[in-house]
Amino acid sequence: MVQFSNLFVVYDPTSEEQPALQRAANIAEQISAGVHVFACIHSGAEPSADKSTEAKRLLARQRDILARAVAPLSDRGIEVSTEVEWDTDWYQAVVRASLKNAADMVLKSTFKHSSGERLLNKTSDWTLIRECLCPVLLVKERVPREIPRVLAAIDICAKKGSYERLNQSIIDVSKQLLENKFAEVHFVNAFEDFKGIPDKQELIREYGIESDKIHIKMGKPEKVIVKCAKKLDVSLVVVGNSARSGLPAALHGNTVEKVLDKLKCDVLSMP
Repeated sequence: MVQFSNLFVVYDPTSEEQPALQRAANIAEQISAGVHVFACIHSGAEPSADKSTEAKRLLARQRDILARAVAPLSDRGIEVSTEVEWDTDWYQAVVRASLKNAADMVLKSTFKHSSGERLLNKTSDWTLIRECLCPVLLVKERVPREIPRVLAAIDICAKKGSYERLNQSIIDVSKQLLENKFAEVHFVNAFEDFKGIPDKQELIREYGIESDKIHIKMGKPEKVIVKCAKKLDVSLVVVGNSARSGLPAALHGNTVEKVLDKLKCDVLSMP
């Protein structure tokens, strides 16, 4: 069973709004989790300035900013800690820090990129999705809904060990949401030809999922997921990240990467 007791929040030093931090606070209250807030900064000091002194000053200032940002969480009884690092490559700094802190989930605020930006530039979202060893929640919705509606994308026809484990992780997370009465959860399973039509009764029988919450549709997974998410007006899509890195990810991309900028809702990428 997937456990989320240690939430790792990526704090954006360039923004006043921190939706990922707010989402982490709400989740932490629901499931009694701790929150670790991480910020990475870097600035080119002027040639005449003492770079070491300037870096220490900026780090101290960022620590003060984080202390003020997390104070409301402490007031709500949430166990919270902060960390600031100096590094030019903040994408990798986040990955390293999430490992060092044994994060159960990384939360990061995100915004829409054009397809050209995604293809030509290494974006922070893709770096975290591909390299973090834990689930990554990319937060888009600024105001959480009172009763979130969740769409979990699965593939019950996949029989390779890695895919079966991924399916199980997605279903486990979805069942936790249901058991905590935290959300209304739907499941979607896409199939591309009639040789691999998913067995709806298997989901009902094996996992106790209600029939009207199961959506089996023909088409490419990324298109089916986006269409179903929009139709149901979900606030969160949970999707597996099977081709995490290397040549498969470079050539074909991951389903989560293909749907990320087509969805207005939050996206939880499961490794």
